[in-house]
Amino acid sequence: MPLAKLDEADLGHMKWLKEYQNHEVCLAGDDELTIGRSRQLQMLYEFNIMSTSLPDIKDANLMPKYISESSFLSFDLPLCPKDKRLKGLNISLKYTTLDAENWAWFVKISTTNGVDLMYNPRVFGKPAFGEVAIWLSFWPIGNTLEVGDKVNVSIVVVDGLEVLECGANLVYTDDGVVNDIELVDILEGGVSRFQLTTGAYYLCRRDFFELVEASKGIPGWFSVLVGDTIDHTEVRGWRKTGRPQPSDQSFTELKAI
Repeated sequence: MPLAKLDEADLGHMKWLKEYQNHEVCLAGDDELTIGRSRQLQMLYEFNIMSTSLPDIKDANLMPKYISESSFLSFDLPLCPKDKRLKGLNISLKYTTLDAENWAWFVKISTTNGVDLMYNPRVFGKPAFGEVAIWLSFWPIGNTLEVGDKVNVSIVVVDGLEVLECGANLVYTDDGVVNDIELVDILEGGVSRFQLTTGAYYLCRRDFFELVEASKGIPGWFSVLVGDTIDHTEVRGWRKTGRPQPSDQSFTELKAI
């Protein structure tokens, strides 16, 4: 969805992005969503995650509290400020793209209390050679986070990306003052088809073997992403609606662009 077509109520705490709605970024990813799409900034709504790609702008809203000059960061969840409630996390990524035929990557969030989410966005910004792009996202998982949790954020690259920096911010709201769209949890809305046998959520709309082709073989990234307890065959034949279940036609695809 073009940012220009969204109002501040749609964007919630990310309403500051309206200032940049006429900036342009080339999109990569799912051809269904990129071909013929305007280069003006877009917002992707997928699995109740909001995400957008930006040029390398300088803005105080893009300064994360937790930051790493690598593809991994970790922090302990602090006490919630008085009269606030935790809505979720903003996750950001600075990157360049490499000379590759495919560009594929995951964001993985895990905590010591059992949260385990892996997300492969269908579309994201592809900067020109030598330039830097920013991917910014909001994950409404405040209800699943507990004070003292160790939160781990990883950017797992399949192919085509060089991670320069990743960051995270805690997103709070005043008690009782919240946008409805930001109350929706990632795990609401029928994502059971995207759950692995370990209980982790593999929020991806691409067949694993398409990703394997992108990385030229069975790569190490899969074990980094899911650990050693899941075999790649579990995600064989993965669809845009998750795990194949031909006998069940009642699933309604989640909201995307």
